[in-house]
Amino acid sequence: MESPLYRPTRTVWRLNELLLSDEPTQAQLLEQLNNYFTENDTEEISALTLWEAHKSVLRGLLIRISAQKKKEAQRQMTTLAEQITTLETLHKRTRQEEHYRTLLTLRRKLSDLIASKHHRSIQRSKAFFYIHANKGGKLLARMLRNQQTSAQVSALRTARGTTTQFPEEIANEFRSYYEDLYNIPPETPDADETGTAGDIARYLRDFNPETLS
Repeated sequence: MESPLYRPTRTVWRLNELLLSDEPTQAQLLEQLNNYFTENDTEEISALTLWEAHKSVLRGLLIRISAQKKKEAQRQMTTLAEQITTLETLHKRTRQEEHYRTLLTLRRKLSDLIASKHHRSIQRSKAFFYIHANKGGKLLARMLRNQQTSAQVSALRTARGTTTQFPEEIANEFRSYYEDLYNIPPETPDADETGTAGDIARYLRDFNPETLS
């Protein structure tokens, strides 16, 4: 069963900047550019169309290269994991130093592949937070929602020693606590001259501020 309001989200492709520093990729891009402008720089195609279209050509090439590299990296990780598992079993049985050194090498290669994959994810996360850090949007709303949830008081032990989960009773307990904490002496017939109110009244009566001449 599927809701008619459901709309699948589209995946937004983003350039992996590491491809631009890869020499084989640079060579393919240069070759593609030369072929494109040689074949399409004609009188029938305007300069603007020629320039705008070459971006799509390069984008398609980069998407293909990125997909190939991702599949190759995944294949290498799977192969290394299988080799490590097999070699670990063999090393437990033989205890040979050569097997141990090979095992360390394979583990190092697998660790490098995983680190490279995580490096890309960290870069994208940093870019996302940099772009949305000072803007009111989904990121801020999600952070405030989590903060509100963590600060919410769902239960409280009352002054009577019982525990309550009712919001109204919790609010009354907080009110009573702060009333006692910041309590002002009760009003009396001479309230103007006693307690905190009396101190304030005497201070204001005796205060003689300097005047500007």
